[in-house]
Amino acid sequence: MKQVTWSYSALNAFETCPKRYQLTRVTKQVVEPQTEATIWGNKVHTALEHYAKQGKALPDHLLNCKRYIDKVKAKKGKLIVEERMALTKEFRPTKWMAKDVWVRGIIDLGVVGSKQALLLDWKTGKHSPDSNQLMLFAAFAFAYYPWIESVTTGFIWLKDSKFDKETFTRDQVTEIWNEFIPRVQRIEHAFEQDKWIAKPSGLCKNWCPVGRNLCEFCGV
Repeated sequence: MKQVTWSYSALNAFETCPKRYQLTRVTKQVVEPQTEATIWGNKVHTALEHYAKQGKALPDHLLNCKRYIDKVKAKKGKLIVEERMALTKEFRPTKWMAKDVWVRGIIDLGVVGSKQALLLDWKTGKHSPDSNQLMLFAAFAFAYYPWIESVTTGFIWLKDSKFDKETFTRDQVTEIWNEFIPRVQRIEHAFEQDKWIAKPSGLCKNWCPVGRNLCEFCGV
């Protein structure tokens, strides 16, 4: 069986509904439509990236983000902006499109020092803290930067002007991966058995693009 490659968003998509995951990410019979929220989110990320990397002026509605970027850039260490990270199943760094890639992730903004790292993620949706995603950011950092002892990861919520953060130490690496491995194994089992069970929820009625002809619960 071909190795399953995942990301945090893919893991969430599978756990929300394996059937939708199959149709949109495996067979690709269905294309997830871009929404106004995703289009806006992409524009925001691009504007923030250009300011962080090139100093390009921010639009007025993003000026409140300037202080976060400036504070990070003022810290000593290696600046990270829209950094793509990929790991093998042995938790070793690899190339984004390598044959042995197991998990991928993108760090929006951060700085890596001699013993500590700070990794941040811009959030354009409603405030909804997620410790698991912050843990995964930390796991990437410990794999990529073997000299650091601790990582602070955080979400910057643009609409709500809130900031969530957590700090992880290197001795938590095993604990972090033990959180994710059983969840990823469920995706692997679905591939092995080619079994994708629909998971009806409130999202079926207005937020599922697969169509009634492919899933009996769509639109219900």
